[in-house]
Parts: sequence; C-alpha cells; structure tokens
Amino acid sequence: MNTDPASTCDNNSTPKPKPTPSATQAAPERMTREDVITWPAADRLRWFSSLTYPHPNLLRTVEHLHELMEPGNDIKVIALIGPTGIGKTTLIDKCLHSLVQRFAPVRLPHEVPVAMVSAPANGERSLSWRTMYRRMQTACGGVLLDQQRKAEVTNDELTAVRADRIGLAQRREFLEAEVRHRRVRLLGIDESHHLLRFGASDAMMDTLKSLADIQAETKLMLVGTYQIAPLLTTYGQLARRSAILHYKRYHLSAQPKDDSPTEDEAAFREVLKNVEEDWPCEEVPNLQAAWQFVMRASLGSVGLMKMQVTQLAALQLAHKSERVRKQDVRRAFKPPKMLDQIEAEMVDGEESLRGACYGEADLDDPGVAALWTPKRGQRRA
Repeated sequence: MNTDPASTCDNNSTPKPKPTPSATQAAPERMTREDVITWPAADRLRWFSSLTYPHPNLLRTVEHLHELMEPGNDIKVIALIGPTGIGKTTLIDKCLHSLVQRFAPVRLPHEVPVAMVSAPANGERSLSWRTMYRRMQTACGGVLLDQQRKAEVTNDELTAVRADRIGLAQRREFLEAEVRHRRVRLLGIDESHHLLRFGASDAMMDTLKSLADIQAETKLMLVGTYQIAPLLTTYGQLARRSAILHYKRYHLSAQPKDDSPTEDEAAFREVLKNVEEDWPCEEVPNLQAAWQFVMRASLGSVGLMKMQVTQLAALQLAHKSERVRKQDVRRAFKPPKMLDQIEAEMVDGEESLRGACYGEADLDDPGVAALWTPKRGQRRA
C-alpha cells in the first residue's frame, strides 16, 4: 500500500488556504469531543463510530503476536480466535499497524512485510484456490496479474502460455515468487472460518501450512471465530508448529461491587469512561454508573458494547433535544433471548480453547519452579 501523499499543488501557484476540518477529513484520534460537538449530527456519529479503544486484552494479544513473530521460533501458523462481535477487525488493524511499524526500519521499498486477505463467503460450494492465490498475490503487491505468463520451450522456441491456460499450479508458483520477492513476513486470512464450509479439512490445512513454508521468515495467520479451533487442535503435525491467540472478553463476577471491582470489571469500566469522554451528543449518558448493566448486556465484549452504544448515540442524535430516552436504551441493546444465544456460543468456544492457547502451559509439576530460579553461584554480578 502506497502511503506517500500525492502532491496536488503546483510549485508556482499561490498557496490555497487550508479547508476547515470536517468529520471526513480529520483523523479521529486527533479530535476530541470539544472539537466535534458543533458538527452536524451525521458527522458526529460518523466520527464516534470510527473510534476504537485500546484495552488490556487487546494490547496483550498484540504483544503476544509480536512474540510469535520472532524469526527464531518454529511457529509457522498463528490462529487469532475470538467470539463474534468482540472486535477482531479493530484488533487486526492494531496488529497490522504495529507490525508494519516494527518492520519499517529494515524494510526496502519493494517489500511488503504484511499481507492480509479475506476468505470468500460468496455462497459457492467449493473453494477456488486459484482465486485465493490471486487474492493473496494482489495483497502481496502483485500487479498486472492478467498479463503474467508461464514460459515454455516449444520446437526450440521460448513461448508464453496463454492466460486462460494458466492452471492452479502456475498460479501457486506466481504467488510463491511474489512472497519471496516482497519478503512477506506475515500472510493473513481474515474470516478464515468461511473456509470450513468447503469440507476436506485435512487437505485444506495441508495447503494452508504449505503457504507458511514458502520461505523461512513467512508465517501464516488465520483470523476467525471459535469454529477454526479444531483445525489446529486435532492435527498433531500442525499443532507442533502452531499457536492459538485467544482474544478474550471480560467477565462479570457473580456479585459485582462498585467499590471493589475485579481486574476484568475495572478494565471494562475504564473503556466506558473513555467512551463517555467521546460521546457525540450534548447530553452524555452515565455509562459508568450503569456499568454492570452495560457489561452484562454486552457479555463483556468491548466490540459488542461499542456497537450497541453507537446505536444508542444514533437514536439520541435523531432527537432535536439530543436527550437520552428510556425507549432508546431498550432499542439499542440486545434483547435477552439473542444475548443468551450469543453467550452460549461464547461459552462453548471458550471451553474448546481451554488449555490450548499460547501462554497456558501446565505449570503444576512441582519441579517446574526451578526454571525461573537461578542456580546458586551462577547469577551475574
């Protein structure tokens, strides 16, 4: 992706005055509520909906991804798994941005350290690997793909194969050459749970694992819901070279207390505090006072919470007075039956990952403490 700003100003022309910032021109992270509160309602809502909020579980997952990206380890496949609606898109953006910054000092102009594609969800019954390889090659910086030709020698003459005769094997060769040329360190597939509906999981995982083996420094990242967990936990050869990063939600205790919150509750309340500070309406709802309701109504998911409070802000902005009304709250948050279904899927998914994630090694062995206890007399001065 080209990040160099294009110049639109003639050197000899008179400088034009800078336009007044608007919701579509200013970067959200540089604006505050005081900056945007006088904007039209639609612009304020657009600004608010674009905001993201770092929190401990998100930052911890990003940190673990950086640890797994170290070239010295043997991990080749990384699965980033979380429940539906938790905010995996925000997490991916944070991860990709931090990885690009990490490789920036040593990146050559032609290199693409991180490439991300989405698995197809177009209703087809079979997966076209040719299409997937083409998407990956484009994400890696490939251009003029339709003009690529595989050369062959016929009657002592070097000729190019017709484009419509380029098969799956040739498309794969083009992708491998692109990955090597661009020095891709991380090749990611978002919405990877869509791959499951094509069946033949063992053959699919062999293909995916082979993508990570294109070159030594390349790793494959699968991003999806709990549905993809069995792909990594039931194949021994893959489990040896893979790691699962669990993007967790926050849990509400059985008897929450305002004056003595748990670590999870305190983290969630801090996010609510930040949301309040950015509220796009004249009247700000007291989210912190209602933190137990909001946390329960969003199942401890920051992504689900943000989606629902954004809907509340939209309903509030629709009123001329911009007042919060009881019926707006009722419409903005999920009803109990839907929450029960979402929570049931979350609980099943969390159980399927118990004891399978990065950082969850079993340390119950009585002798394991010796690993972090230095030998006597061998501590450095």
